[in-house]
Amino acid sequence: MDRRSNFYEVLTPDDVRRVHLAALRIGEEIGLCMPFQEALELYDAAGAQVDFDKKTVRIPASLIENNLKKIPSRFTFHARNPKYSLDMNGIDTYFSGPNCALNVIDASGKRRAAVAQDGIDFSRLTDALPHYDILTVGVYPSSMAPGFLEAWAFITSLIHGNKPVLGITFNGQCARDHITIAEIVADACGTPKDQLPIMVVCNTKSPLANSAEELEALSEYAHRGVPLMIAPEVMAGATGPVTIAGALAQAVAEFMAHATYAQLIHPGIPVMFGCVCSAFDLRTTILPYGAPEADLLSMATAQMARYYGIPSRGTGGASDANCLGMQAGAESLISNLLCLLGGITYVNHAGGELENTLAASYEKTVVDNEIIAMSKRVADGIAVNNDTLAFEEIKAVGPRGDFLGSNHTLKYFRTEHFIPTILDRDNYDIWEAAGGRTAEEKSQDLVSDILNNHDQEEPLPDEAVRELEAFLESKKAASGM
Repeated sequence: MDRRSNFYEVLTPDDVRRVHLAALRIGEEIGLCMPFQEALELYDAAGAQVDFDKKTVRIPASLIENNLKKIPSRFTFHARNPKYSLDMNGIDTYFSGPNCALNVIDASGKRRAAVAQDGIDFSRLTDALPHYDILTVGVYPSSMAPGFLEAWAFITSLIHGNKPVLGITFNGQCARDHITIAEIVADACGTPKDQLPIMVVCNTKSPLANSAEELEALSEYAHRGVPLMIAPEVMAGATGPVTIAGALAQAVAEFMAHATYAQLIHPGIPVMFGCVCSAFDLRTTILPYGAPEADLLSMATAQMARYYGIPSRGTGGASDANCLGMQAGAESLISNLLCLLGGITYVNHAGGELENTLAASYEKTVVDNEIIAMSKRVADGIAVNNDTLAFEEIKAVGPRGDFLGSNHTLKYFRTEHFIPTILDRDNYDIWEAAGGRTAEEKSQDLVSDILNNHDQEEPLPDEAVRELEAFLESKKAASGM
């Protein structure tokens, strides 16, 4: 199957057009609160209706559409090791592991607070597991002070892995720190200044707003040319309309406003359309990431991004379950598979998360790696050509023969068939005789093996590590830790 023309789509072309027009109308007639002076001034100079007292902007549709056209259709998400840099082309799909969890579910199933060693371990784990394309630190220990925490997370990931690393936009100082850290790593690796090993996520503050701190951070990154992932987090029924179409239209409007701001700062800067949206659960008052509405909104985001000719980001793999088990497996498989089939470029939170992203699990990170592999095999589809149709093989074997020893089988079985490493396919007697171990138990062995034996392909030079550690010590002292 050619995935370039066979994405699963939940909107008709007319639906896409209507959502786009509704979003333009929201931006032009209702507007957004953008409480950052530079944003207000740039919008004012560009012809938007700006109320400097209320800090709101109403943006002409033409201004939005003209600036959306400036966004490149693809860009490179640079890793410190160029071998692992990613082509964010809007066609291929990439996955990342757990991120920002406050807690860890350990091998015994007990929940505990995350600590610094977990960040090192999750970084090494996602660096080693082949189906995570983007390295993640896994946890945000609550014992760490703001300012230090964000720098620690970014530095830990860069030191302990080779894959690309995502940055964050908490505030302007956080952005300046991340840029400094990325420049230290780029210098050590001989990377050009315009290829910093960083892309950042910027969430909006639904409905139709953002904070001065987040906008200042976006500004710092945009001035430096760092690729941006702008991701509205609309809670349908709470911070957005209860209807999925209405929540989508609002999310598109929020994205458009922030993407336009980024283009006003730095025309041509790469921007991805992200989605952290779902249906607000009115019973539990959480935003469930395992809900089918979250998957619908991710797939719709991919469609809207293709309409604008840019890459997309969705949320998949994160489960609302509080422990490993059937719920966690079902939610992770469905969301990752649908993100892949829907054409999402970057699937964030794709593995290892429980408790509505509040907890990370080493075992689930391993199992989800296998779930992602299975999803990729389904998305790859069926290759049909003269060799795979195998007429000559069938003719040679004939009725009542077998294909077990044929060269054709040896040639294709590893690429045509998914071969699990954790999931079990033995019959019951063999499985029981081998100890009757579950996927979770087998994943514990793989976690231990990786953490005991995994070596980075290309470690950072010692001098760069010392410089990063000194920078982190300075942040620790400044934070009062």
